[in-house]
Amino acid sequence: MKKIFLAIIIFSLFSIEKSSAQDNPITLKFNLPKGSSYDYNMDINMNMKGEAGGQAVSVENKMGMGYHFTTLDDSAGWKKISTTVSGIAMHINTGGVNIDYDSDQPVDTSNVVNSTMGKVLGAMKGAQFTFIMNDQGKIGYVSGIKEMADKMVAAAPGNGGMASGMSNAFNEDNFKQNIQQAFGAYPDKPVKPGDTWTNTMNTNNNGVALKIDNTYTLESVSGNNANVKVNAQISSANSNMPITGTMAGTMQYDIPSGVVVDGALEMSMNMSMGGDQSTPMVMDIKTKITGKKS
Repeated sequence: MKKIFLAIIIFSLFSIEKSSAQDNPITLKFNLPKGSSYDYNMDINMNMKGEAGGQAVSVENKMGMGYHFTTLDDSAGWKKISTTVSGIAMHINTGGVNIDYDSDQPVDTSNVVNSTMGKVLGAMKGAQFTFIMNDQGKIGYVSGIKEMADKMVAAAPGNGGMASGMSNAFNEDNFKQNIQQAFGAYPDKPVKPGDTWTNTMNTNNNGVALKIDNTYTLESVSGNNANVKVNAQISSANSNMPITGTMAGTMQYDIPSGVVVDGALEMSMNMSMGGDQSTPMVMDIKTKITGKKS
């Protein structure tokens, strides 16, 4: 009987200690050490349906991007990150047009569109750019994007229009916004499970300005992993294309380095083309993120 009581006491003490450890505040920030590398992959599934000009519109777009980050320098609170595009895949299905590309697969040269896309997007794989970022995920500058865009245009000299259009989507501002969204979720103070914090991100892609009001909640801590819940409200002041929407999901961080190791987000947006409420469009976007220190 004494042994049973002793076992209960030890178990209770262990449980209390474990619970107390998990309730301790943690500091969550970007802290990938100098000389360390990190592989980051993002897969996006986008579906858009609605009506425009009296015609039904249906667009399916799947895109995958892979990046290899290496911290080159750490000075005055800013880390200089070298980035290599490790892979890119794209599938577009709209208006009876199908485009498929995967940098890890052979290109279908019998199809002019796919062949051109293969050349343009293929020029991205292995391309490099750099940026600096502080421990809160704020981006200072991005360099090397113009050189990558020029490389894309040069890859398809006979199809400059398509190549230029694609390269314009990968400009410095877009990359800066994308990186900011990927790493901008850090709290400005230590947090414990149940704590929340907020931030607001403003993006502008091809004239479409969005305001994203994010609310983050530290749901739990398990070992070196922090599980963060994400909820966001999306809005736009553009009278020609009013947009409202929401985003929700979870992100898992490696606490020592502050990098994302797993994540899943779902975004839903409603928009009206040309400001006409009679032509609504609905867009659903699912994003899967995986990462690992390498």
